[in-house]
This record gives sequence, structure tokens and C-alpha cells, in this order.
Amino acid sequence: MRNKLQSVLPLIAALMLSNTTGVYAHNPGGKADPMNASLEKLKGAEFEQSFLQQMSQHHRSGIEIAKLASDHTSRAELRQFAEKMISKQQAEIDKMTGWLKSWYNASPKEVANEAADKDMKMHMSMLSGKKDSDFDKAFLEMMPKHHHAAVEMAEQAEKKATHPELKELAATMAKDQQAEIKQLKDWAQSWFGPA
Repeated sequence: MRNKLQSVLPLIAALMLSNTTGVYAHNPGGKADPMNASLEKLKGAEFEQSFLQQMSQHHRSGIEIAKLASDHTSRAELRQFAEKMISKQQAEIDKMTGWLKSWYNASPKEVANEAADKDMKMHMSMLSGKKDSDFDKAFLEMMPKHHHAAVEMAEQAEKKATHPELKELAATMAKDQQAEIKQLKDWAQSWFGPA
């Protein structure tokens, strides 16, 4: 029995490892995220260029959503959160744009992932029509999902990027956005009760 178990364990480990890459391509609701799915199969310079392009697009869309908070919410803490997020993500876009230029002689594409752009436009349209508590609820529901996709992208970059400074930025992004997800979920619970 023990010999049988020992012979099966490497097979089980291999199966578990082969299935871990699929974890990247899903948000908490289980729907495939187009950016993570497109990055999953890439490696090396191709991965880095695509990551830098797509994370820049992802951050720009996050900034657009956050800008709505200035006149769509009456909660000062949500406006301050959005202002801080805009500043941090713009600085990261600037850094990634510099790396695209210096490492790959490329400029950021306005749309690096069509499917993600389509999803974001739908979310922006939905959010822009909401105010006050309706906006707050929708923002607190959507932004953690948006951040979760970025965390998964960053986790891929931590493992697959070849430039150490990109690995370091990715680790910082993942940590910062996980903290923001926690803050948003805490506010949702405090302001609106259990989901």
C-alpha cells in the first residue's frame, strides 16, 4: 500500500501544478478576466511588454472610475480613497511607460486588450449614472473586483517578469491593492451591512 501511495504522489503533485496556471484567469466570481487570460500563456520579453501595456490600460480605467467619486459620492473617505488611488496609479503608469520605452522602444497602447476595454466601458456607463449611496454601493462592489484582476496580473509578473524592478513593482502593486480591497470591503460592510 505504501509503495502504491509513493508511486501516485508524484502524479498528484504534477496534476496539481499543471492546474495552478488556470487560477490566474478568474476573478472572485469565477468569470474569466480577459487580461489575465491573455497574459497566462506569455513569458519573457513578450510577457513583460504585454503586462506593461495591459496594466497601464487597467490602471487608466481604474483612474477613470475613481474620478467619478469626486462628484458622485458625498462620503469624504471615499473621495480621499479615490484621490490617493488616482495619484498612486498615475505614478505607476508613468513608471511602466518609461520601462516600455527604455526596455522595448514602445509606447503604451490606448487599448491593449479589447475585451477588457469593452467590459470597463460597460462598468463606467453603469457607475456614471449613480449618485450618493447608489454610487457608493456600486463602487464598493465593482472596485474590489477590478483590483482583484490587477492583483492576479501582478502575481503573474512577480513570477514571470525578467526585470527585477518590474518584479518589485508588481509585488508592491499586489500588496497595495490587496490592502485597498480590504478597506473597500470593510466600508461596504460598515455602511451597507453584509453582502
